[in-house]
Amino acid sequence: MDNLRLLLSAIAVVLLAVVSSPSLHKFLPLNQLSLRGGEVADLVVVNGTIYTSDAAFPFADSMAIRGGRILRVGNSSSMQAEKVYLGRLSLLVYLDRDLAGTGTRTLNLQGKLVVPGFIDSHVHLIYGGLQMAQVQLHGVNQKDQFVNKVKEALSYLEPGTWLQGGGWNNDLWGGEPPLASWIDDITPHNPVWLMRMDGHMGLANSLALDIAGISKTTVDPEGGTIMRNSIGEPTGLLIDSAMKLVMSCIPEVSVEERREALLRAANYALSVVIRALSSWCIKVGHTNCGRNFSGFIDIRYILSSN
Repeated sequence: MDNLRLLLSAIAVVLLAVVSSPSLHKFLPLNQLSLRGGEVADLVVVNGTIYTSDAAFPFADSMAIRGGRILRVGNSSSMQAEKVYLGRLSLLVYLDRDLAGTGTRTLNLQGKLVVPGFIDSHVHLIYGGLQMAQVQLHGVNQKDQFVNKVKEALSYLEPGTWLQGGGWNNDLWGGEPPLASWIDDITPHNPVWLMRMDGHMGLANSLALDIAGISKTTVDPEGGTIMRNSIGEPTGLLIDSAMKLVMSCIPEVSVEERREALLRAANYALSVVIRALSSWCIKVGHTNCGRNFSGFIDIRYILSSN
């Protein structure tokens, strides 16, 4: 009997050493991981449907978090104690390693789904952030609504500042394309450039046309069209390569504006559970955006520049 007790005690000691070893954690199923002594969770999430990405243990219902890092994922019982089996032996060892302390908060997800953060492998993060600060015309289905959106956006701009935006789709209001005359009366001091949702057409107001030098006598560029009315006057609509006539006149975006755009887009990405991404950006002069923006946003990223 004494020999049996000695054997069981030895086995228990070995098991405790195995499950407590950080170097061996990766070889144990998620619901058998143990926590290194002394760590207590800030938050314990329970009653969820947590996708683990581990084929051997695809779903769990609970996880423990400390300092924004996941300490353990498992079932609710494993947040307090663990069962460890040794092959076919009926030996059962309970590890009294409670993750919850006096300051631990518990969140009941009531069955809601939890997934790892997504990775977007191709996104134009800075351009997207710039567009978020521009007038948004997605879903506009009436002329009056189009004009009111432009008017509202103007209230935030100083005279002389370009008003940019886009996303409009004339199919939503019957097919009639917008005209510079729709917005000229409300934009006498601000040049305007509004891209169609497909990126192949844009609307400029008369001030923007004047700045670009587009008039009745301007010849259509190769690969593009300047839309005109019945007497040959430009209507404000430019198609494909003709858009460059106006776009080339829009001032270059500053480094500070790019930083603001990057932060704006990154915060949006985080709000839709994107935690890492690969993005393309532009050098401003000799300034590499990746170097200057490092540590600026709370998201993992790779920025490629031209």
